Amino acid sequence: MTGPVAVVGAGSWGTALAVHAAGGGPVRLWCRRPELAAEIGARRTNESYLPGVVLPP
Repeated sequence: MTGPVAVVGAGSWGTALAVHAAGGGPVRLWCRRPELAAEIGARRTNESYLPGVVLPP
């Protein structure tokens, strides 16, 4: 992919799409729940919806 990508929704599909898209450039993942956004930001993982997958920096 070229250019930045935005993914709206940080469920299992949104998180998987963001991880896949990150191979081609910057990605912004939008979360509805602040506590989930904090978890993803701090741990680089979304254990609630996609356990075991580490999000790239």
